[in-house]
Amino acid sequence: MKTISYLPLEFELKRQRMTKTTLKKLTKLSSATISKISKNEEMSLTAIKKIAEVLNCNIENIIQFEIDTNEKGSI
Repeated sequence: MKTISYLPLEFELKRQRMTKTTLKKLTKLSSATISKISKNEEMSLTAIKKIAEVLNCNIENIIQFEIDTNEKGSI
């Protein structure tokens, strides 16, 4: 199974010298939604779209899929 990683978003925020607090203000997303970034938890496509619009980037600059190595039976 693949899991979501927001590592590309972390890099994009650093590249643009933007904090998550600023991202929260500009996107008007909740603190709970922004906290999902650090936890690699799923968020709505609407939230991802808002982030992409504020950062003026594509979705691949925000999320990536990773193989869950903790899954039973994985290689």
